[in-house]
Amino acid sequence: MSEKKRLLIIGSRRYKKKTVKSLIAEGEKLFDSVLFVPVHKIRIVEEKGENKLFYKDIDLLKFDACYPRTGAKDFFLAEAVLKIIDDSEMYSPVTLESYQYSNHKYYTVKKLAEAGIPTLDASLSVSAEASSSVIKKFGFPVVLKLISGFAGKGVMLVKDKKQLASILDTLHLFEEYVSAQKYAAAGNTDIRCYVLGEEVIAAKRTGAKGDWRANMSRGGSVKPIKATPRMKKLAVEAARALKFDICAVDMIETRKANGKKRVAVIEVNFQPGPFQKFLGNKITKAMVEFIHEKVAGKSEKNQ
Repeated sequence: MSEKKRLLIIGSRRYKKKTVKSLIAEGEKLFDSVLFVPVHKIRIVEEKGENKLFYKDIDLLKFDACYPRTGAKDFFLAEAVLKIIDDSEMYSPVTLESYQYSNHKYYTVKKLAEAGIPTLDASLSVSAEASSSVIKKFGFPVVLKLISGFAGKGVMLVKDKKQLASILDTLHLFEEYVSAQKYAAAGNTDIRCYVLGEEVIAAKRTGAKGDWRANMSRGGSVKPIKATPRMKKLAVEAARALKFDICAVDMIETRKANGKKRVAVIEVNFQPGPFQKFLGNKITKAMVEFIHEKVAGKSEKNQ
């Protein structure tokens, strides 16, 4: 019988209670104890040149494993916390480097492309002039993404020059960084591959009627599917390129001019929702089991 351990779950300021409850429930089946702490309630303390993390009087670095699920709005605090976790003996499926890359939509695509993973052409710009120049090259329609956007927010499909001018004027006013991405017709569906080490659990997402995005927070649906060998390979390679043990890799299937199918990675999600409405506790269970196997295996090696 494997030795039980202690699990720490770090959440965002605006965490989803249903997801957290499911992670805790699954964690309590395998770990001696499970503690959930929102990231903004963590204290960073320096003692004798060593950084430590505390929640009330609890030394968080004494836990065996940590699953950070912080949001984009927690970025600067989460960076500091993840740096300390990286330097500790505690296991985490998310690293500081993976968190930094996945929080920046353009650099996510750039890192994936450098690893030879098929993606959609993308650019990064802050001025209206630069964005217009890039979009002229991509052609219409084109997808614009706010660098700070998440959960389908800040993602816009621009159909023509008139619409583009209005959007860029607004973005320039708020000095938002924008990533432009070449549009690939795939209907309002995409494939989400949950990566847990070498294991991949796939689901097909379909957007709400009238919405071009396959986004569940806006009324879409999800159904489990069997990932193809190609999807599995790309999902695991994408996770490795960004140094994740656990993440979700979103991809789309399109057709080339010759009619053959093409799979391209469009995004990597650092705190993927488990879609409990459609998949139950399948994903949270797999996440917790993977983390437990990692720390149990580490203990066996140290014996």
